[in-house]
Amino acid sequence: MLSLNYKKVFLKIMIGIVGIFALYFGIHTYANGQLVKTYAKGFEQNPLGDYAKNESDMVLTVYEAPLFQTYTNLSVSNSKEKVDLIVWVPLFYSKELSYGLIVIDDENNATYQIEVNNHLETDDEKYKHILQKKQNAINEIKSVAKKEWGLNF
Repeated sequence: MLSLNYKKVFLKIMIGIVGIFALYFGIHTYANGQLVKTYAKGFEQNPLGDYAKNESDMVLTVYEAPLFQTYTNLSVSNSKEKVDLIVWVPLFYSKELSYGLIVIDDENNATYQIEVNNHLETDDEKYKHILQKKQNAINEIKSVAKKEWGLNF
């Protein structure tokens, strides 16, 4: 009689876990769909499931969020100038975007990953001169991101 109660409790716990996972999966799938609707208009889906588009000699990409990740990103890659913009987009809890720049410096054989504010500027003194050297490329990226996604820098 006692083992029957354990089986019922175990079954209820498992049903609860499966129910919570199904709810999360449904919300996550819906949020990803909204993100694609908002940011990937006119983009082509590639074999990896991401969305990409060429614009002004740059590659723009929209990534869907993996299952247990609560944010995704947009990117603009200026391969000629070796500067990339990453925009982190939260799926659920906020509409506040975060930004980062990846800058490749061939002179010093280095790659810098720099977190920046919504004007694509940094407060970190050691990176300011790197961004200043690439300011023209950053301005091009800003204009493409503003045109494509309505981002105001």
